[in-house]
Amino acid sequence: MAKITAAPSPTTFSQAWSEEFDAAVTRAAGTDGRLTLAEVKKMAKKTDGDQFYADDARKYLEANQQKSVSVAKLRTWAPGYSLAEGARVSGRDGKISFADATKLPGSLVEDFFLLRGRALPTGPASEVAALEAALTEKTTGMTMPSETDAAFKFVSSSGLNGRPIDEATIRELLSAQHDAVFPDVMWVDPSEVALSGRTPAETVDTLDFLDGYSEPGDPNDPDSVAAAQKFAELASTLKANLTDLKVYRFGEINISVFIVGRTRTGELAGLLTGLVET
Repeated sequence: MAKITAAPSPTTFSQAWSEEFDAAVTRAAGTDGRLTLAEVKKMAKKTDGDQFYADDARKYLEANQQKSVSVAKLRTWAPGYSLAEGARVSGRDGKISFADATKLPGSLVEDFFLLRGRALPTGPASEVAALEAALTEKTTGMTMPSETDAAFKFVSSSGLNGRPIDEATIRELLSAQHDAVFPDVMWVDPSEVALSGRTPAETVDTLDFLDGYSEPGDPNDPDSVAAAQKFAELASTLKANLTDLKVYRFGEINISVFIVGRTRTGELAGLLTGLVET
């Protein structure tokens, strides 16, 4: 049964989602009031609806590098998280349409449709949402090694329309996203954030780039081996879901790095990260 009967405001969506999320994690956590990663995995296998909220709980744990969290903490976190994401995608009318909802983080898209009593749509929007969820899961807590540790952020655009993926296309379609999220990737002087001012631009051999980080720098160091394994898994996910993969670097010293390709439905999608080279 639908919990939301019409296109909701971000506040209405947040209230409905937080209520259902709270109930699901409370049931999963049991009497001690703490939700563990093992309990999240069991939650994901349920068939009563709680499984749809497991990816959100797991996202919280992985983002905060925790193996457990109190339900009370999740209850505090959930409204702010869902309200911010709802506000980000809502239209000019202040409502979240079904089309708007497909721009939510992958872990929230299916939740929204569930709350509206509708099945998740098929086609480009769901393809991109599923890819975002997969890549976000792979890169949570992961950094790109260089003279600084840069995070990974998902980027996408529906404007590719069969064009080649090259410097001009990336600048045209992904500049706005780059400029919005790059400060969260790594620190850079605010005056130097804009992709439009980042030169030179160069492409590097994609397979060499991906495979290079998949080999441990020190085979005898467990941390190095673990980091390389994470990158190998990320590379496999990228190769399995994207064709025409390209790696483009923009700028010097503080470098923007796009790892992007073409989805099965023709969208431009991938990851933005960074490097510092002095």
